[in-house]
Amino acid sequence: MALPGVYPLFLYLLRHGETAWNAENRIQGVSDQPLNEVGLAQARALIPPLAGRPIAAIYSSPLIRARETAGILAEGLGGLPLHEETGLAELNQGDLEGMRIADVNEKYNGFWDLWRERPAEALTPGGESLPDLQKRAWAAVESIHSRHPGEMVVAVSHNLAITTLLCRILRIDLNDMRAIRQHNAAINLVEYDEVRGWGVVMMNALSHLGSALASNEKPYH
Repeated sequence: MALPGVYPLFLYLLRHGETAWNAENRIQGVSDQPLNEVGLAQARALIPPLAGRPIAAIYSSPLIRARETAGILAEGLGGLPLHEETGLAELNQGDLEGMRIADVNEKYNGFWDLWRERPAEALTPGGESLPDLQKRAWAAVESIHSRHPGEMVVAVSHNLAITTLLCRILRIDLNDMRAIRQHNAAINLVEYDEVRGWGVVMMNALSHLGSALASNEKPYH
């Protein structure tokens, strides 16, 4: 086992594959949507770039689109241990879930204007805020870190959850989160060591997908 404080933690943050709601540009949040055929293929495409790496475990959001992605990856990497981590779930988007992004502005004009201009201050109708999401997602990362010091781990999560984590590591204000993009089945790699702290090695890498599996999803944020 790696010794704490000697080797850095490497954490792959992966966004789940595509769902029908992604393809239709509907807001998903915590609604449980399975992967579509493209999403299943995207999940399989995550296997080659991670094959042969000394990955100790895979963690997943409890939502089915993340669990399916993580399960395909775990099996493809030789049956790696797979654990659910509730803090990795997506932003609860309450009354907006299931709506097409184009319709949100019409029905929730005040919220939408605030979300576009100062998203950190916008409370999703019937849902949660970005600061709340960032707090619980970061707690999940710290929990994973405490269980795997000096190891390489994979965590499968969601667009806004991963975005808020990267904002924290890069010290980007949540109101400026549009500087970060997360496509379906994107690969991010972050690392931690006791001298430098947290850093981003790779962000929104998509070369493993190729043009045939690239998502046409419009960004919600």
